[in-house]
Amino acid sequence: MENKIESITGFRDTYKIDKFLASGGMGEILEGFDSQGRNIVVKIPKNFAPKRDDPLNEQVINEIENLKLLIHPNIVKYVDSGEYQSKPFLVMEKVNGISLKQQVEENDYGYEIAINLATKMINALKYLRKYRIVHRDLSSTNIIMMPDGNPKIIDFSTSIRMSSDTDMIRIRGSKIGTEGYSAPEQLREGISYIDSDIYSLGALAFFALTSRKPEKIKKDIKSIERFADLPLYQLITKCLVEKRDERETDLEKIEKIIKS
Repeated sequence: MENKIESITGFRDTYKIDKFLASGGMGEILEGFDSQGRNIVVKIPKNFAPKRDDPLNEQVINEIENLKLLIHPNIVKYVDSGEYQSKPFLVMEKVNGISLKQQVEENDYGYEIAINLATKMINALKYLRKYRIVHRDLSSTNIIMMPDGNPKIIDFSTSIRMSSDTDMIRIRGSKIGTEGYSAPEQLREGISYIDSDIYSLGALAFFALTSRKPEKIKKDIKSIERFADLPLYQLITKCLVEKRDERETDLEKIEKIIKS
């Protein structure tokens, strides 16, 4: 990994890379600074995909194309992109916070945290809907909680832009997302809809409320019946639904629930 960092340090005379942060299924994350001293992260294809037409290169390019459209306080900020040694790279702001997973593990969870999270996530999902972008992996590790309590969505590597609000994309044999958080149709059949992230909204709210990710939905819902008269319960029970045709898919209606 040191060789990789050294090979990229100072690329384009704009960014200085000084730290390896993480490696995921799609790419590797490096940390550094831009020419103005601002903290940034750079994503490159995993193993610096050796062939130009490598699927990992395409994943980074897809993330670039989607993320560069978005400017929202609850979404990681695009900074720059391009090619280095004929491979794509993506530069983003360094999000200084902790993951929702870490926050909950530190026993910082409950109703107020969950309803704040849900409210901000609804705003972000409404914004994504304008561009027909579906994140497809809104898990507790892909939500960073900022020091002021606001969530920020990161990692758009599996995101997809639909051609219409009624579009459906199916990738046979592909498991997309994270168990417990992503819509069942994605995990079981590789099917994504414009509203698939709504299931994740319910799952994240449940996790922030209880410190448990959903596993058995009927049992999970029963475990929070003490909140039945409160808006968050109504949101969770309408979003955290296994069958899509029984799930609430209208973000405006969900927003009205949380504000009631």
